[in-house]
Amino acid sequence: MEVIEIVRTKLPDTAPEALQLNFYIEEVAQAIKTYCNRTDIPRELAFTHANMVVDMITGENRKNDPEAQSSVSAIKEGDVQVTFGSAKVESRERATEKLLFDYAKQLNSFRKLRW
Repeated sequence: MEVIEIVRTKLPDTAPEALQLNFYIEEVAQAIKTYCNRTDIPRELAFTHANMVVDMITGENRKNDPEAQSSVSAIKEGDVQVTFGSAKVESRERATEKLLFDYAKQLNSFRKLRW
């Protein structure tokens, strides 16, 4: 099964356009290749690759959702006071690093040494 098919299966309603979806797949693929010091992505990583793409897309959707960005930071019951804060918006690079860290356990088996 190809990565794009897996992603479309996991995101039937919220899957982006084909061009944008290919962009996410290639971006995650490059991050995997860089992390693993490889020029290819092994077939065994297809589901990991797809899961990383799904996480990146859902993270982007959450970041763009105005309701998700406003969160309650403090509640005081005495005078009924609710303080709203804004969710931290991460840069794309930091989000990719965090994504790699989340999947490091699965990716470490496929890393190559560089001399």
